[in-house]
Amino acid sequence: MPLTNFQFSASYTYLDQALRARWDSFRALEREMDSFVPRPADDYQPKRDLELARLRVLNPDHDPDQLAAFVDKQTEFASSPTWQFHERFDARHMAEYVTVTVIAQALSEALINAVLAIGLANAGSADLFPLIERAEFKDKWLAGPKSFAPGFEFPKGSALHETLVALSKQRNSLAHHKVQLSVDAEQVLAGSKFERLQLTEERSWFRRYFSLPYDLAELAHRTLPDVPLFGLLSDRAPIERAPQHDT
Repeated sequence: MPLTNFQFSASYTYLDQALRARWDSFRALEREMDSFVPRPADDYQPKRDLELARLRVLNPDHDPDQLAAFVDKQTEFASSPTWQFHERFDARHMAEYVTVTVIAQALSEALINAVLAIGLANAGSADLFPLIERAEFKDKWLAGPKSFAPGFEFPKGSALHETLVALSKQRNSLAHHKVQLSVDAEQVLAGSKFERLQLTEERSWFRRYFSLPYDLAELAHRTLPDVPLFGLLSDRAPIERAPQHDT
């Protein structure tokens, strides 16, 4: 008998609030990255001269020209626009990326757990929840709703599916990290594979991870109309919908 009088806890809203609170910080970082102007190479000359003087004191018997060439190479690298950008933004970008990856996956899993619990209870099969909940995160989204809505079909092959798989892989590589280990030049353990991309490409995935929980919620509301999901993750502001998820 369909549920008519029921309540469910909403502790998942803390994850929702945490993720939405990161959006303005992410957008501010994006704007700063987009407006970045590298310092001119001449700004590095005083530091270059100090470093050369220091090395000459520490290495009085070393060829001065070789020391100068060594310091000049270091200075050229440090003053390059690419390194300046990396030094200024990479750690901050990665702090945001890791935070959003972990929170977005946790919220997406909290959402499917809520959908499964409510859907199974609505179908009179709440006792199956402990069994189905043990499944891997992606599988719960791909097949879990079939336990109470046999006609449910997750849009496999879509950008939404692609983001779900990518987020799950990246989160697992962070939360369950294992080192790659070699002994006598022979690999013993493959380890985790956390993939770094070009910053512009990572920013695109960033937006998709932000968007995913709310787009999954829209999918659940649209494809499970008989399940009373009353307002479950219905407000995404200020997070923008990833345009890829429209295809």
